[in-house]
Amino acid sequence: MTSVEVNLSNGTEFGIQQDGLRYAWAGYNIFILLSSLLGDTTILVASFKYRAFKLHRFVVVVIQHIALCDLSVSVVVVLSRVVSLLANGWVLGRMWKYAVAYGIYYFNGVGLLLISVMTSSKLFLMKFPFRGRSLSTRTGQISCALMWVLGLVFVVIIIAIDGDDVLFDHRTYDCRLGWSAPAWRRIKPVIVGVYTLIPLMVVVGTTISLLKIAMKFAQNRGDSVKWQGMITTILVAAVYCLSILPYTVYTFIGYSGAQFADDPHSFFRTHYNRVVKSFIFINTISNFYIYSLTVKSFREFLRTSRLNVFGWGSNTARTTNISMKSTTSQTTSTSIFSRSSRFFSWRGSRRSTTTSG
Repeated sequence: MTSVEVNLSNGTEFGIQQDGLRYAWAGYNIFILLSSLLGDTTILVASFKYRAFKLHRFVVVVIQHIALCDLSVSVVVVLSRVVSLLANGWVLGRMWKYAVAYGIYYFNGVGLLLISVMTSSKLFLMKFPFRGRSLSTRTGQISCALMWVLGLVFVVIIIAIDGDDVLFDHRTYDCRLGWSAPAWRRIKPVIVGVYTLIPLMVVVGTTISLLKIAMKFAQNRGDSVKWQGMITTILVAAVYCLSILPYTVYTFIGYSGAQFADDPHSFFRTHYNRVVKSFIFINTISNFYIYSLTVKSFREFLRTSRLNVFGWGSNTARTTNISMKSTTSQTTSTSIFSRSSRFFSWRGSRRSTTTSG
């Protein structure tokens, strides 16, 4: 493993020396930032204000919390990377430095916990459909709130052990923990197990079970809402696992004791480290596209919103109103004609009676 005495803040040793390459990395992070700001904000507005997700209420609550978590990652972590890459160093001050270092572990941990809640709840709903009422909106809010609190425990542990051990890493152009305190040798494996391995095993296990159900369910998709919710959950979990897979490989190789992994200046510890930690952010922007593909009501919301933005929605509404008015007018004319016909028919029959009498 990399020795803690190595100065990762040294831009000459670990930074990107070519300006073009550094600006390219900045462009990638700008794309992640803008995509997350637009996508996650749309998810939150669509779900809270317009009720655009016609899925189980518990799953919708989890979707909202995942979007909020992804948005927090972008604002706190990705934004700082953009600024650092453009400035070729840390310029955001001491307080933001700690916010980024703590936020990386906090938001990533909470995000994984929320996805585990999402996959577990969906599996429960598929296995026990008649118990779905127990998973209410309030239950979803409480469950998600517990995940945020559980993630906060990790931050408290960091502060209690060595809260000042924060450094700027030129390999990734963000801040991270130094892990130099002796206590971390005993505590860090426990933290990794609680906040990473166990939730990840839950996500993988429940997703495999959902896949098995989906294969049977695909033959008869009678309930479209159930099908959409199941496919959405599977894709969210699958993309997350794929996004962290390279970093997982990096972590295992780093702990394996391989000779090339011990050299802090090696390709593995610099360039590969930069790539895998940036690849994780694919998960931050992917959910918007997943929901657009799998949730019909959300896709319809996006379509109508796009029409309104370009002014087509108002024309459509105007045409609809004219059509409704025309239909109403025709109905009214028909009604008047019908009443008139009955009236003259009654007059005619009355005259006929009088004449015959």
